[in-house]
Amino acid sequence: MSEQKFDPMRELARIGNTMGKVIEQGINQGISQVQAITNTNPFKIDVYEYQDTVVVRTAPIDGEVVEGSLNVSMEGNVLTISGETTPEEVPANASYLLQERRFGIFARSVTIDIPVLSNEAKAKLKNRILTITLPVDTERYKNIEVSPDE
Repeated sequence: MSEQKFDPMRELARIGNTMGKVIEQGINQGISQVQAITNTNPFKIDVYEYQDTVVVRTAPIDGEVVEGSLNVSMEGNVLTISGETTPEEVPANASYLLQERRFGIFARSVTIDIPVLSNEAKAKLKNRILTITLPVDTERYKNIEVSPDE
């Protein structure tokens, strides 16, 4: 039986690698927990006006939206989208090497600076992309006629 000689430098390198992995894992878990608590920007949003309608379209929402959790509301000129997502299933013995997508409770608000008829708004979730259409309030959003000088 051959005995392996003790190499202190190799042992220190092994301990350093192990500690580095443990610290990185702890940091990543801490960041994940903080982001889950402060997840105020869960997806990117495009907002544009087209043919007397303001359209709000999200990037694909990560994970599965929990049924009944998606809520779209408007108070004043602030549109808020909130809900909850769960991750897709992965094998039980899988170990993430990198996990950037976030799941859980989320909320995102955006200011709409054009008068809209929020009571006539429509929202549709298709392929994890939420599209909201808000008709422009053309009665409040029009040019003022100038009368000629008399």
